[in-house]
Amino acid sequence: GESWIHQRLNAEDMPLAQLLQTLGRYRHGHLGWHPSVAQLSVMGAFPLNDTDRALDLLQAALPVRVQRLTPWWVSGEPA
Repeated sequence: GESWIHQRLNAEDMPLAQLLQTLGRYRHGHLGWHPSVAQLSVMGAFPLNDTDRALDLLQAALPVRVQRLTPWWVSGEPA
């Protein structure tokens, strides 16, 4: 579920696409993902008030590379 009080998203077996869609609401610009990583299963707690940190955590936990073309155009690619 989404814990608004602590400004974090608790993911339990959540598809990566869904997590990134939620994170995207908390940051400016485009946050996309490659179709091949959309269904990767995510576990963990991700800070919604620091989406860059959340993306770093994702990158550490999954075979995903966060590609920052500009600060406003970010995408999750296969690592």
